[in-house]
Amino acid sequence: MAGPIRFYFDFASPYAYFAAAEINRIGEEFGRPVEWRPILVWAVLKALGIQAPMDPPAKRDYFLKDMRRSAAFHGLPYRHPVKLPLSSHLAARLFHGCFDRLAQDLVDVLARRLLNAFFVEHQDISGEATLVALASETGISEAEALEAMHGQLGRTRLEAAVREAIDAGVVGSPYVLVDGEGFFGADRLPQLRWFLAGGGG
Repeated sequence: MAGPIRFYFDFASPYAYFAAAEINRIGEEFGRPVEWRPILVWAVLKALGIQAPMDPPAKRDYFLKDMRRSAAFHGLPYRHPVKLPLSSHLAARLFHGCFDRLAQDLVDVLARRLLNAFFVEHQDISGEATLVALASETGISEAEALEAMHGQLGRTRLEAAVREAIDAGVVGSPYVLVDGEGFFGADRLPQLRWFLAGGGG
């Protein structure tokens, strides 16, 4: 069986939102399962000694313009988030802590729901009440959501995902790893397709 496509992303990354709309289609096209791996990209970058991309004012100005342009390019709705950067640790813990409770077809549904809430609906996904409400749409109870966000399982799995990303050399969000090859950024999805089609040799 062909190896999986591992999709590392931060829920507060607009470029992850753009890539999330396409990554499962690529998996289906090439018969590859997609493993969604929410991480805290700031923690990964810090461990690797990489500066946060929006820290320099000139880069921040560029990215703020590019986010809107990239959304238009990908044909996706986009509303600038309530705040950016934002710590997505509760959203990531929610995903990891509820993973076993969800049917496989709902795993990526939850992830995309959280991304859409942040990048389209102007909701604050750092807020506990917001996350509880969004989780309920995939059948997760309030008690389950709170346990995932604050219990040990969600914390442990998120920490493991961050360590895994550091070890894999993930340099930003989104980052796709497949067959030992890494692809950074939503703009690398065409190259990912090329690679999976045999373009890598």
